[in-house]
Amino acid sequence: MATIEENIKSAKQKLGEKIPCSIEVLTPVHIGSGVKLAEGIDFIKDDFSVHIVSQSELMEYLENNPDEMDRFINGNYKLSSLGKIPEGRKSHIFIGRTSEINEFEKNGFGKPYIPGSSIKGAIRTIFLKKKFEELSTNAKTELLNEVRNPKKEWASNPIVEHLFGKSSNENLMRVLEIFDIKFENLDLEKVLILSLTNENGMSYGWKQLWNRQNTDDYNRASQIIVEALPIGSKGFFTLQLNSFLLDNDAAKEKLHFTENSLTNIINFKNVINSYSKKRLEDERSFFEKLKRPKPLTSVIKEIDNLLNKINNLSNDEFIMRLSWGSGWKGMTGDYLDENWLNVFRKKYGLGKKDFSIFPKTRRIVFEDDEPKYLTGWIKVKLNDNTKEITIVSESKSQDIQDMDPFAKLREKFSVTELKNKKKK
Repeated sequence: MATIEENIKSAKQKLGEKIPCSIEVLTPVHIGSGVKLAEGIDFIKDDFSVHIVSQSELMEYLENNPDEMDRFINGNYKLSSLGKIPEGRKSHIFIGRTSEINEFEKNGFGKPYIPGSSIKGAIRTIFLKKKFEELSTNAKTELLNEVRNPKKEWASNPIVEHLFGKSSNENLMRVLEIFDIKFENLDLEKVLILSLTNENGMSYGWKQLWNRQNTDDYNRASQIIVEALPIGSKGFFTLQLNSFLLDNDAAKEKLHFTENSLTNIINFKNVINSYSKKRLEDERSFFEKLKRPKPLTSVIKEIDNLLNKINNLSNDEFIMRLSWGSGWKGMTGDYLDENWLNVFRKKYGLGKKDFSIFPKTRRIVFEDDEPKYLTGWIKVKLNDNTKEITIVSESKSQDIQDMDPFAKLREKFSVTELKNKKKK
């Protein structure tokens, strides 16, 4: 007869065990909260830095310093009216005349985090392209001819429903569950919009949003300041593939789930890496053509760095791009061929009329006044128990202290000191 532990293990294997994972930021990542921080109210700046004060920290400061409340109110609720600015968070960056900052998503404790839904959404896009490309030519044509919704935001619904299921209950992505990832630190990044200026894809400018013009001088272009996870940031989360929904005969019959790449974690990560590699190669070709006003060698070098990382991944790692800055291709999966792309461009007014290349813009992160990074690239390592081991270690240490009444005393005094005290 099987033991309780054996039954639990068997159930976990059938349902799909939760896989501990780590995430490493490879290029600055911004997950927008939808809020824009305002100069004077949420932050102050000088020529060398930006000082951000959260609303919760400001309220606590005013509560503890009642004399500052009048100064704050009489100063039109400006941070500069305070006698002392709360500690807040400083970033060493010059943002010029920019008066707002795109805020990063934060949890109830004010900590930045990547919602599991953001990663799942990016993975969903990858599998959308995979499943669409597996259709026959006739099936693709029939499916694309069903796109009739007058609103472009809902245009892809027939395709998504055909490939993933028509209801939430039948949605193939039910088999994938990803939990939120908390981080500790944020930094500010300067982002400019690169826009092609000719149809051979060889020249570009930097977008001036106020007049919809382009300029060769990035110092005269519109800059977008965002809170972002800096390169090297690391977080931990869990991922689960629900094997039961894919393997159980009754579930197969009722839900019609068919996707071998979601039954095996190795196949799963291979699909993601293959997609990411193709996207990076395409982006490299895009930037390699640009010659005027000057080649973007630093951007190309960083793309090569990402490609090199993909080519040297271990068997339990994958690289992907998510969220803000991933562009039209990243949001849609880029599954349309040139002919169908032109059909839908005309139907929904996508891009600049009579400009053959689409999309023709890219968001570029600057470093030391030099265009350098694409946004949103991360590396995920599967079966990374680092955080779990740390927590267990701390927990065991606490357990030992609870069991040993002299443990804390030994922490406070050295062995020699204890012996001397005993002699006295």
